[in-house]
Amino acid sequence: MTNAYTIPPRRDLISRAMREIDDFMSWILYGQETWLVALLKGVPLLLFLYFVLGYIPNYANTIVTLYLGFSKDVGFLVAVVLVGGPTFTLILILALWTQAARGRRGFAWSLIRFLDFLQYLATVLFMIPFMLFNLAGGSLIPPLFPLTALALGAIAVGGGATGLVYLWFEYRRISRREADAAAAASAAWSSGG
Repeated sequence: MTNAYTIPPRRDLISRAMREIDDFMSWILYGQETWLVALLKGVPLLLFLYFVLGYIPNYANTIVTLYLGFSKDVGFLVAVVLVGGPTFTLILILALWTQAARGRRGFAWSLIRFLDFLQYLATVLFMIPFMLFNLAGGSLIPPLFPLTALALGAIAVGGGATGLVYLWFEYRRISRREADAAAAASAAWSSGG
């Protein structure tokens, strides 16, 4: 015997937040966009790739050669083979998973979009400010924390947070417009017109 009754979605705070993040990332990844939304998506993606494929292997090379005392050849091999290669492979896997998750629902597909959300958050709130901190003369190896580098990093965090807020408001505006259009089409169809 089949039952037409479906279980209603959970309404607790965590479930609602996860549903909102899933819908937000579906819009970010696959929805319509303006030039500003495309810019707020594309630039962090490019800088994420630059950070992961440039900075992380470079830090691995520095640690292996300067602090562990290995030769430059060993540092190069560690940076390229042990750090850069697997990182590039993980980026390709995440990109393929993201495309496979298009239009699909379920725990695993939502988890992929949630991982994309965490990657975007880490990029705009940590990686880009860290790169600007380095650009302004700051460094972790050796530890250098000039005021201008800290200020530029803080400005970048504020800019990333502002971009996230803008994307959220744009998502709400577009989804409200689409919901109104769907309600109008449904009302016209049910009235026979």
